[in-house]
Amino acid sequence: MSRKRCFSPLTGFALVLPVLLVLAGAAAAQETHPLSVEGVPSNLGLAHSLCERVAAQTLAVLGPHAAQRCLSSKPLAEHSGNGLLEVALAQAGRDAGLRVAPSPEDCELSLEYRILELRIAYTNVDRSALGFKKEIERHGTCVLASSLVDTGSGEELASTQQEVLLADRFPYELEGLLRSDSYAFTAPELKEHDWTKTAEPIVVTALISGLVYLFFSNQSSD
Repeated sequence: MSRKRCFSPLTGFALVLPVLLVLAGAAAAQETHPLSVEGVPSNLGLAHSLCERVAAQTLAVLGPHAAQRCLSSKPLAEHSGNGLLEVALAQAGRDAGLRVAPSPEDCELSLEYRILELRIAYTNVDRSALGFKKEIERHGTCVLASSLVDTGSGEELASTQQEVLLADRFPYELEGLLRSDSYAFTAPELKEHDWTKTAEPIVVTALISGLVYLFFSNQSSD
């Protein structure tokens, strides 16, 4: 005599719950950062702009050699920014009217690239003794070396190296909102100049100069 198995809603929930917890944990682990805050590009947004511009410049040079042929991209070295470049190159290829595929095996041409530099730096902090609003000066750099290779023969058809530089200034109080820990280059170090170290010798020098002036003034009056 066969035994009939009973499946209750509670049993189903017990089976599904671990899966939901795993998915929820994975979603929480994916840190999200805005591309702009109050109209100011975040560091992640600036990195996207750097990659988009260098990709567009690269395809402007190499694109004509890939006309009417399928194109894929391939990094030649590990870099944390490769993912951003992959997306930017694919979009730049589509904008140029090229047929873009995700895998070199599916294409006649491969755009092989190497990120030589991808960096965002805080280069200056303006501090005003009169109480004016402080601003942070920010510079972004992206240098990309790339070549167009025939996947069948391995022949290099063309190559180029492109560089993009971006600079702006943003309010000091937005720094914590604009930085991102997604990549090392989107979390630059903020170094502020210690004005007390500069002001102290200036004040001491001024006091000594004043004392010397008073001494010689008294000597001359005597």
